[in-house]
Amino acid sequence: MYKNLSIVYDKLMDVDYATYKNIIDQELVDKKDLLILDLGCGSGALIEHLANYGKVYGIDKSEEMLSLASNKYPKASYIAMDLLDIKNINQTFDFVVSAFDVLNYLDNIKQFERAIKNVFDSLEDGGIFVFDIHTPHKINKMIDTQLYAYEDDDINYIWFTYDTENVLEVESEITFFIKDKNNLYKKVYEFQKQRTYNISDINKILLSTGFKIKDYFCDFDKENKNYNDSERIIYICEK
Repeated sequence: MYKNLSIVYDKLMDVDYATYKNIIDQELVDKKDLLILDLGCGSGALIEHLANYGKVYGIDKSEEMLSLASNKYPKASYIAMDLLDIKNINQTFDFVVSAFDVLNYLDNIKQFERAIKNVFDSLEDGGIFVFDIHTPHKINKMIDTQLYAYEDDDINYIWFTYDTENVLEVESEITFFIKDKNNLYKKVYEFQKQRTYNISDINKILLSTGFKIKDYFCDFDKENKNYNDSERIIYICEK
């Protein structure tokens, strides 16, 4: 996942980083000298902003993504690691964020539960965990659309989505055509699988782990609690 996509990731990601930064600012207002973990940091879009509040660690399984992140903000500490292994860092944090679908790439609900437990154990008492996850509505919308396409001078792609036996899961096959320095197009193939969970199961796991759910809302609108018709749910949890 993302090994080939890292080549064009920043250009193709159409996400609202400014809104996510605003959520972070609201949680960390007037705080300094924190230890912060960006879990699944990708190309490091949030790293420099997080550094306004303290020392930042960026964790991602993809070394290619971490290379992009390090080029953007070399002062952070970057570790190539599966998010299920973060206990191996032997460090506790004041704030953990896992932004833009990271937890959707876990294989099953057992891994999701393990990830939540690992974050809980890696937080200081009173520490905050902010994350988002696609809703079932979003997964079903991806399946129903089935075909996406994108074209510009440097990058073209065709993105197919397929359903699986799990109604909360979608598979994607993406074929990129990327222009190189010789004005030739290189064909690159990517396979992804994303899955989500019912809100009742997410809440049960968070609460049984020991988290307090400070807030949750949908599609970056704090007034929107309409989980069934929204595409993304954002959680703010406290240990």
